[in-house]
Amino acid sequence: MTKFHRIVRIDHTPDNLFELVSDIKRYPEFIRWIQQMDVQELSGSENTISRIGTAKVGFRGFSETMATKVDANTQARTIRVSLVKGPLKKLDNAWTFREAPTGTDVDFSVDFEFRNFLLRTLAAANFELA
Repeated sequence: MTKFHRIVRIDHTPDNLFELVSDIKRYPEFIRWIQQMDVQELSGSENTISRIGTAKVGFRGFSETMATKVDANTQARTIRVSLVKGPLKKLDNAWTFREAPTGTDVDFSVDFEFRNFLLRTLAAANFELA
């Protein structure tokens, strides 16, 4: 199991950063191991947008498909990601974007575990790259 939590200050507005992270259709443009992303819009409310993102992921000769549910709350500027299916046994990912005096404090946490030992080892060896 891999757990990671970090808060960083970034010199952009909370709304811009929230829009970037919540726009999962664009992930293949800037996350190099995502080769393809298909997005299914789910029902949402006035403040929450829910989607299922199915990504084809490739890294060092491995290729997998995984699907996640992404709930983005536009009012609170929070994003929660949970596993639908794929090579993971567990996934819990959260983002919060808070206005700060010189930009935005981005609070990021992820807790995940691969089912396959080889993928788990590969991910651990390349975690900082990700």
